[in-house]
Amino acid sequence: VYLMLANDMLHTLYAGNCVTIAEDVSGMPTLARPVSEGGVGFDYRLQMAIADKWVEVLSEWGMDDAWDMGNLVHTLENRRWGEKCISYA
Repeated sequence: VYLMLANDMLHTLYAGNCVTIAEDVSGMPTLARPVSEGGVGFDYRLQMAIADKWVEVLSEWGMDDAWDMGNLVHTLENRRWGEKCISYA
């Protein structure tokens, strides 16, 4: 509830002039949905799954011709509809 209040306050006081980003490793639903929709109110989620997948790929999967492309593509595309996210690798 505290984060909902903080995000709501920031977006009310600084409408259009602030961006909030949540680092999420839990996959918490509605983290980057507006408070008016019952979300926590962050503008973006820092999506950790892609970075974690690249660590796995480069350290465990071996040569690139043996990579499981379906698994890799699933990780790259697996996002909640309507939630904006930031990813890095």
